[in-house]
Amino acid sequence: MRRPVLLGLVVAVVAGLLGAGAWWFVVRPAQVLDARVDRVVAGLASGDLPDADLTTPAADELRRIYAGMGDLRPSVGRVGELTPQPDGSMATELRWAWVIHEGKPAWEYTTTMRVVLVDGIWRATVDPGVVAPGLTAGEALKATRLSPVRGSILAHDGAPLATNVDAWRLGIDKTLTDTATALDSAAKLAEASGIDVTRFVARVEGSGPRAFVEARILRQHDPDDRALATYAQRWIGVRAISTTFPLARSSSFARPILGVVGEATAEQVEKSGGAIRPGDLTGRGGLQEARNHVLAGTTGFVVSVVDQAGTGSREAFRVEAIDGSDVDTTLDVGLQLEAERLLADVGPASALVALRASDGAILAAASGPGSQGLSTATLGRYPPGSTFKAVTSLAMLRAGWTPETSVSCTDGVTVDGYRFDNWQGYPSAALGQVPLRTALAHSCNSAFINARDAVSQQALADAAASLGLAATPNLVVGGFLGEVPVTAASATEHAASMIGQGKVVASPLGMSTVMASVVAGRPVSPVLVPEGRTPPAAAPALTADEASAMRALLGNVPVEGGYAAFRGETGVLAKTGTATYASGQYHGWLIAAHGDIAVAAFVEDASSGATDAAPLAAALLRSAG
Repeated sequence: MRRPVLLGLVVAVVAGLLGAGAWWFVVRPAQVLDARVDRVVAGLASGDLPDADLTTPAADELRRIYAGMGDLRPSVGRVGELTPQPDGSMATELRWAWVIHEGKPAWEYTTTMRVVLVDGIWRATVDPGVVAPGLTAGEALKATRLSPVRGSILAHDGAPLATNVDAWRLGIDKTLTDTATALDSAAKLAEASGIDVTRFVARVEGSGPRAFVEARILRQHDPDDRALATYAQRWIGVRAISTTFPLARSSSFARPILGVVGEATAEQVEKSGGAIRPGDLTGRGGLQEARNHVLAGTTGFVVSVVDQAGTGSREAFRVEAIDGSDVDTTLDVGLQLEAERLLADVGPASALVALRASDGAILAAASGPGSQGLSTATLGRYPPGSTFKAVTSLAMLRAGWTPETSVSCTDGVTVDGYRFDNWQGYPSAALGQVPLRTALAHSCNSAFINARDAVSQQALADAAASLGLAATPNLVVGGFLGEVPVTAASATEHAASMIGQGKVVASPLGMSTVMASVVAGRPVSPVLVPEGRTPPAAAPALTADEASAMRALLGNVPVEGGYAAFRGETGVLAKTGTATYASGQYHGWLIAAHGDIAVAAFVEDASSGATDAAPLAAALLRSAG
C-alpha cells in the first residue's frame, strides 16, 4: 500500500516542476517585455531615454525635440496592453499630457509606439512621430508664452491714469562694448537717471557678457524722458530699446496710490502659487499690486512644431491669453495734477486730499516729495491739532452747547500740573467769556479744555465716529482715517484729546472726511475704487440740527478768524490746526470745504497751519471750483 502512495507523490512533484517551467518560459519573458516598455515610457516623460531598450539610440534626439519646451516635461502613460501586429511586432498606445500652465487646458494627445524583436530581445522604436502626432525627422517642439495686454487704471471720467504707452528701456548693452567701458558708462547713466550709482554699476558688473541691464523705463511722449534718452546714448554701451509698457502719466503722478509695474520680486513669485513666474511683470505697490489679478489678465501659450533650420513652424496647440480688465477710480486728473504741483516745492512730508462730500469720492490724494514715496495723504498718522476742534465742537453741541453758548477762554489752563497755553499771539480781545463760535474761530485751546468735565473721552470718540473719522476705510489700497481712544489714561491725556493732541491721531484723508461729513450731514466713507465697495460699519448719525450747527460754526471760522488764504471767498467752511509734536516743532493743518468739495492740507514740519497749510488747501479748493 505504501508504494502506490510514494509513486503518486513523485508524479505530483514532477507535474509541479513542469508547471513551474512553463511559467518561467511563458510568463517571465512577458514581464521582462513590460518592464522594458515601462522604462521607455518613463524616459519619454523625463526626457532621458534608456537607449539600451531601443532599436536605435534616441536619447539625444529626444533632448533636442524637448529643448524648446524649457523645463516642461510631459505626463506619459500606456493605454491598455501590448497588442500583437501582423508583421510580428507589438504595439502600445501612449497617452500624452503637457501641462504648460497650471489651471489651464493641457495639450493632450495619443501616439502609438512599436516594439520589435531584435536579436532575440524586444526593443522599442522611438521616432519623432511617437513624441507628437505628425512630428517628423529634424523637427522639434517649442512652447511660447502669450502675454495678455495689461488693463489700465482710469480716472472718474475714463481718462487714463496708468496705461500701456510707447516707451524706451534705457540701459547698458554689454554686447556693444568691453567690460571696463560698460561700467564707466553705467556710472554716468545711473547719475543722469537719478538712480543709485553703486547699485546699478554692481548689477552691470554681475551680469553676463551679453546682458542688457535696464536702468530706467522712459516715456516716449515725455519731453524730459526723450531728452534723457538722447543724451544718455552718447555714452558707449548705452541703448534705448523701444517697447510698450504700463506707465502712469509721469514717474511721480499719484505714485503712492497707483503703484508701479515691474519685474516680480522673489516674494511675489513665492506667494502667487505659480500664477506669477520669475521675470514676469506685475504690480508693485498701490492699485497696480492690489488689483494685479484684475489688471494683469491671464497668460496663454502656443506650442509650435519648428524645423531644424528654425525657418518654419506650424502650430500644434494654443490657449489664448485673456487681456486684463481696467480698474476705475474716483480720481480727477486735473485736481491730482494741481495737488502735486502745489506740493512740488514743499520740503517736509506733506499731503493734499480732495473729497466729494455727496458720495465720498476721493478726487485727489497727493503726497509731496518730502514724503519720500509714502502715501502721507492716506496713511499718515499725526496729531490733528486744532482741526480736531471740529470733532470736539460736535461733542459739545451734544452736551448742550450751541454756537452762541458762552465758554471760558482763559489765558491758558493747568491740568494736573501740566499747563496748556493758547497759541502764541492769541488776540486778547477773544479772551474771557466768549461764544463757542468765537472760541472756535480763534482756536482757543483753554475754552475747549475747560469743557472737559462735560465732554467725556467716550463722547469725543462717538463724535469722531459720527464725522467718519473712526472707520476703517475701504480703499482697496491701504488707508487710515483716524484713532480716538475711548478712554484716557489721565486727566491730562483727556485734556490733550480735546484739542487734537495726546493719543488722538489722524491722516489728511481722515480730516478731509471729517469736513466732508459736516457738509453731507452724515458720516462719509471715502471711496477710491467704486467696484466691490462694501458698506462701512454703522456709525452714530448726525442729526439735521447738529449738521446745521456744525456748518454754521465752521462757516464762521474763516470769517471771524480772519483767514488770509480765504479772503474775499464766501461760503467756505474751514479750520486750521497747528499740532505740537516736539518742543518748538509743529505740524501744519487746514481742513476746508466749499460746495460739495472738502479738502485737507498737511505739512509735517511747519510754522503754523495758517502759514503753511492754508494756502495749499485754498488753492486746491479754488481749482475744484
